[in-house]
Amino acid sequence: MKPAKPELLAPAGGMEALKAAVENGADAVYIGARAFSARGYASNFSEEELEQAIDYAHLRGVKIYVTVNTLLKEGEVESALILLSRLRETGADAIIIQDPGLIALSRKYLPDLPLHASTQMTLHNSEGVAFAKDLGIERVVLSRETSLEEIRKIKEKSDMEIEVFVHGALCISYSGQCLLSSLIGGRSGNRGYCAQPCRKKYRLYCAGKQVKTGGSYLLSPRDLNTASYLGALIEAGIESFKIEGRMKRPEYVAGVVRIYRRLIDRYFKNPARYFVSEEEQETLTQLFNRGFTSGYFFENPRGKLMSRENPHNRGIPAGKIVSYDRRTKRIRVKLSNTLRPGDGIMVENAETRPEDKGKIISSMYTEKGPVYSAGKGEVVEIPFDSRAPSGSTVYRTHDKKLMDSLKKESESGTLRPKIPVSLTATLTPGKPARLGIKDSDSNVVTVESEYLVEEAEKLPTSKAQIEKQLTKLGNTLFEASELNVNVEGDIFIPVGKLNELRTKAVLQLENLRVSKWKRKPLENLQLPAPGEKKTEGIKGIEGTKAQKLAKKPLLSVSVYSPEGLEGAIAGGADCVYFGEGLFRKPKATEGEKASNKEGLSGGKPDSIFENAVMKSRAAGRKIYFNTPKIVKDSGMEQVEELFSRAEKFGADGVLVSNLGTFNLAKEKKVPCIAGSPLNIYNGYTFALLLQNWAEMAVLSPELTLEELKEVATYGPAECIVHGRLELMESEHCLVGGLLGKAGSKCSAPCASGNFTLVDEKKYEFPLLMDYQCRTHLLNSRSLCMLEYIPLLVESGVASLRIETLGMDSAEEIRRVTAEYRKAIDAFCETGEKIKEKCESLGKGFTAGHYFRGVQ
Repeated sequence: MKPAKPELLAPAGGMEALKAAVENGADAVYIGARAFSARGYASNFSEEELEQAIDYAHLRGVKIYVTVNTLLKEGEVESALILLSRLRETGADAIIIQDPGLIALSRKYLPDLPLHASTQMTLHNSEGVAFAKDLGIERVVLSRETSLEEIRKIKEKSDMEIEVFVHGALCISYSGQCLLSSLIGGRSGNRGYCAQPCRKKYRLYCAGKQVKTGGSYLLSPRDLNTASYLGALIEAGIESFKIEGRMKRPEYVAGVVRIYRRLIDRYFKNPARYFVSEEEQETLTQLFNRGFTSGYFFENPRGKLMSRENPHNRGIPAGKIVSYDRRTKRIRVKLSNTLRPGDGIMVENAETRPEDKGKIISSMYTEKGPVYSAGKGEVVEIPFDSRAPSGSTVYRTHDKKLMDSLKKESESGTLRPKIPVSLTATLTPGKPARLGIKDSDSNVVTVESEYLVEEAEKLPTSKAQIEKQLTKLGNTLFEASELNVNVEGDIFIPVGKLNELRTKAVLQLENLRVSKWKRKPLENLQLPAPGEKKTEGIKGIEGTKAQKLAKKPLLSVSVYSPEGLEGAIAGGADCVYFGEGLFRKPKATEGEKASNKEGLSGGKPDSIFENAVMKSRAAGRKIYFNTPKIVKDSGMEQVEELFSRAEKFGADGVLVSNLGTFNLAKEKKVPCIAGSPLNIYNGYTFALLLQNWAEMAVLSPELTLEELKEVATYGPAECIVHGRLELMESEHCLVGGLLGKAGSKCSAPCASGNFTLVDEKKYEFPLLMDYQCRTHLLNSRSLCMLEYIPLLVESGVASLRIETLGMDSAEEIRRVTAEYRKAIDAFCETGEKIKEKCESLGKGFTAGHYFRGVQ
């Protein structure tokens, strides 16, 4: 069966980019409102501009998806729902959305507004897609790390529409799972304000010694380019091909959309002879690139994923430095490509900061004097303030001629094919002239002239004259594909009246093309007022807020070994999350590597989990089995096995951290706690998870103490109070990519010791690897809220959690747990506030976002 042609979905950060996308062949465009957009630094669209953009696109047969894809604080949810209501009325084709609470509210109050799950929801397995469908989602934007084979499996199990990125920038972390910008700078990627710390310099250390690496930008991926592989993506039946770039210039949008439009159409015209020309690849490269990769569609790219030497646009090579004249401050360049004044260049190895390497050529010289263009083989001199060594490559990062051409053509309004229409005219003496017009989308309008057609006395108006005037559609979006003119007898009608009739019909057709997507305001739409939704209908909520404040919270500890479990129990933990098998242990033997290669189940004997439950039960403590944050379909069997162990050995349940494993726990009726990677930011999301099986939920570490208090009124909530927070999880094995041997198999260099990343401010970020060769980056500082236990208890949370990732020993786990045990007991039993502060546990702690919050 021949696949359907996929939608080409383009980005637009402003109206110019929107017009460029539409003109160059986009089927749909995604844009952001000024609020609640995951690209907060783009210019985005005001509410008035949103309606203008929607009308502009609909008139031309293009869909508009609006991104409302950030996590919402409690006080923002109502405003976001009002925005969705207005977008519904103005005719948005769909909303790209992240916050589960807003999804639930939208389905309740705006049931006819289509929703697409943002890639920020970290959907990467069939169970997660099934949960999204149950929420009322019509399309999912899968995680960029999902392979083509995994996409096929998801499609086999669901009829959900699938959207994937095919071109543009990549995140090193799974989208929706990055706290790096948030924790180090207060600008949250989950809120649309990522500061891109992954594009900064880092050094790699192992056991305290620096490891030599090729390049310093160790977290900076290349850009995605699937132009050569579109056939395979099309054959997989993916419904929408998405281009990244709402922060890019309109000319970039124009060029990339134009090429992908051409390539998709070329494939469907003749799949066997599909190709990408050198000119097309060069244009894509010139427009923007950090080096290209096909991502994870076909294989794990390992070391080929990263752009470690330069995190910025490198353009295309334009020549080599012959010499640098310090007196005139000019570089002499032997060209391998054309350069002109107005072009942008970047010089490799220039003695300046990376961000200052770029320059717009103001003037250019040869031996004969100033020149306005020079080509391959010529030697030119270009003013340049910084010295550059001979032999260094000069890159053309901005092609003025190309960009001017793209801008001019996109603004001309002549690129997009005109819309074919059929015209039917009837002219009868003594009656108004009638004109019907029908477009290719079956929109039909019929208009009549105010003028009554006259019977010709002398020279009748010929049928040819009528046809000529009615088909003059040159300045409109339409072209006549068919014309039927019915004339009864000899008639006369002035040319001006025919023009008025045609203009009237075209205007009505344009209005119909726009207005048919508008939706009537909902009658009696009553949005939830703040405070009305508190505990109504939420599972497991009893008593008043005052009663909850008097209750002693549980002390929970996440551990990753039997020894860690013993330390937590000895320190007084009420509950343990047992994560044995989630992470590789440094300096493992070859035998251990082999037995542990599958992580949760591969080689891990039942006795480890059975003993963990027995020890917890003997001490009168609760125990939950921890599960991975990322679980592809191929790993679901291991998770099911762990669920079976929990039931078999009598554990209290499981801790789940993605919507897929959450949905599986619900289906299997395994008691579960919803982990913090589910990004629980507001009470609506919290309520949704509690109503869908979770017995407790761990709130986002991006919430302040005051914000946490608001959400905790919804039911049993947990917050993390101590330990190194995980800043990102990456499908890319950073250590393996740098130190692994060439080839398809990884030599597991991560097992050779403890690795850390060190940034330019000398902060150290520990690295952990799991058994799927994913990288986990931990915060440089450990969270510590020991001295604020009274405030946390008074917030009404049901559980305080210690995270032990990165802790050195079981003794450290015992000591930290004991200090928190003492602090909780003292305040809850006697009202006493202990004197111990975080300094008693070590140095270099942070209070995270509890008091500063995020942008």
